[in-house]
Amino acid sequence: MKLSIEELMENVKDELLCYEDMEQASRRWEKEFLDWVEKNKGKHKDIALEQNGIFFKIKDEEEVFEIANAYIDALDEGNVKQYWEKF
Repeated sequence: MKLSIEELMENVKDELLCYEDMEQASRRWEKEFLDWVEKNKGKHKDIALEQNGIFFKIKDEEEVFEIANAYIDALDEGNVKQYWEKF
């Protein structure tokens, strides 16, 4: 399954915003995600460059929840750098 980068960002941000006081974290995730995509375009197996845009490959909708939850865990544990290294 492929989602546009914009669609993935909106889905993950929506999931993050389901938790209390996550507005700032959702904006931070979006900025860090865009930086990660820019750095990994053409180098990462889950980023698909196509004529009509940039897409991100995921297994299923459940992966969106996993992305958001892993980020929350990384924030809580102070491991955001590792989160993006393993992303």
